[in-house]
Amino acid sequence: MNMDKDKYTIADFLKVKTAFGPRFNPDASKIAYLSNLTGTTQIYLMSIDGSDVIQLTDFPDFISGMVFSPKENLIAFSKSVGGNEKNQLYLINPANKEIIELTNKPDTKYRLSSFSYDGEYISYASNERNGKDFDVYILNLETRKESCVFDFGDSCSSAGFSPSGKYLAVNRFYSNENNDLYLCNLETNKVEHLTPHDGNVSYGTPRWLPDESSFYLTMNKDVEFESLAKYSLKDKQFEYVIKSNWDIAGLAMQRNGKYFGIATNENGYSKLTIYEPYTLAPMSYNLPAGEIGSFSFSMDGKYLSFSLGDSRRTSNIFIANMETGETKQLINAPQGIPPDTLVEPELIQFKSFDGLEIPAFIYKPKNIVSGKKLPTIINIHGGPESQYRPGLALLTQYFVYAGYIVIAPNIRGSSGYGKTYMALDNVEKRMDSVKDIIALSEYLKNVSEVDINKLIVMGGSYGGFMVLACMAFYPDLWAAGVNTCGIVNFISFLENTAPYRRASREAEYGSLEKDREFLKSISPINSLDKIKAPLLVIHGANDPRVPLSEAEQIETKLKEHGRYIELLVYQDEGHGLSKLKNRLDAYPKVVEFLEKVLAK
Repeated sequence: MNMDKDKYTIADFLKVKTAFGPRFNPDASKIAYLSNLTGTTQIYLMSIDGSDVIQLTDFPDFISGMVFSPKENLIAFSKSVGGNEKNQLYLINPANKEIIELTNKPDTKYRLSSFSYDGEYISYASNERNGKDFDVYILNLETRKESCVFDFGDSCSSAGFSPSGKYLAVNRFYSNENNDLYLCNLETNKVEHLTPHDGNVSYGTPRWLPDESSFYLTMNKDVEFESLAKYSLKDKQFEYVIKSNWDIAGLAMQRNGKYFGIATNENGYSKLTIYEPYTLAPMSYNLPAGEIGSFSFSMDGKYLSFSLGDSRRTSNIFIANMETGETKQLINAPQGIPPDTLVEPELIQFKSFDGLEIPAFIYKPKNIVSGKKLPTIINIHGGPESQYRPGLALLTQYFVYAGYIVIAPNIRGSSGYGKTYMALDNVEKRMDSVKDIIALSEYLKNVSEVDINKLIVMGGSYGGFMVLACMAFYPDLWAAGVNTCGIVNFISFLENTAPYRRASREAEYGSLEKDREFLKSISPINSLDKIKAPLLVIHGANDPRVPLSEAEQIETKLKEHGRYIELLVYQDEGHGLSKLKNRLDAYPKVVEFLEKVLAK
């Protein structure tokens, strides 16, 4: 055990800062990036040597997206209020910090995409027409004239302009596993459907070659993993050029076609490789290892900027000189907790009830006393098509520091392991993912340091549903549970979630029309009386995804049955806790809750 565990408090862990999302200005003299130095994510600007850092925005709510104009020193960004996710669009001039409202329709949600290559337009999507479907627009920044270029229905997003501005690509989403790609000709107003298909297929965002003859994108049609394909506008055909054994998770094309960056997700770990765009020959750049976030090239091709962290180091901004290959860290976000105090997780696999191998990351405290058994937290990610990846997980690292074991499984339904694996929990297979957690509890019986009588299940969003399902359907396994904004009743969840989300969520969970009885059968609300362990629930009052009514149902039912429940509601939050002040209130209460429960 860590004998010095009282040196740092949970507040010290929660106050660790991060920097990410770098974007070059047009002449590559400056880099804008996002950081949570103030407690919420805001926009900062610095010179490319890391000096002259200034804070550009200072809102009580976080900035949800940002892009730099390729023409002038203007940044477009989006943000919502109180976590309601109804993002509005803005421009900011870094020279004087003047902010211009591009939209002001508080009941409409906007999805910011990109500038055109000449900087005269931006593209975005909004659900203004009916609150449900997202149409795609372009906006002339000089005249402020808005033009709708795609209104076919469903949840759509702009996927960027072609180099000449002739085309705008559009992604049309039906679920997290299935979408189509369209090409809008902005000169003729014709729309071409590029990807007619059957079944679930994922298509990514185009990265154009400068001559506009073709573009690259990721897709998984007829293959397991997100692989690299090339689309020829002349031949109107897709061709795989890199078939990957892991998902390709990110692409960046240098504007003049000098470099092409491809990031892969290998068992949860990041790898960024630079290629020659036309031959796809790998180029010999020795980039630092770690969890790479977003990355982009300067317009002139001299630099690559990216965010990088790992399981023990917070995310910071780096720059690579493409001519010399030299890499430099530009930002040193305050961490406070030394990396050598933190632990590296071990990647393990365990067998589920049907023999399926499930990957998981397990964190163990340093210097565990021989024979000592420790309380153990199973931390379940949301999504469900998300993936736990070994970046710096502050709450996890605090619990490990305080003497807990934490294990984070990527149960069936997680992304990153192929589309077959991701579909293994769909609709009628939903409870198989819960059985994965039960199989993990069996696996933990054979981990010598685990106190099997002090198992805690913790998760947020879909992970919160997993917490409630585990506690309701397998009540004897748990000492406690912590649920953040989780689903307890699939009927009320689908009826009350934001209208633009319902169709994609029904594709995952089942439809109210066809699957109501099944949805009722898997909803923990109908079995909450079976819960034995104490439960702590955290929820934002403005959550548009999983409404607060889900948490209120839990509290009402458990109190009716005389069970122990604590409910923490934050009035200025949405889906999760985005503000440091609220995390500093909620998570110490989680620690106190677990200490109290486990002491009994």
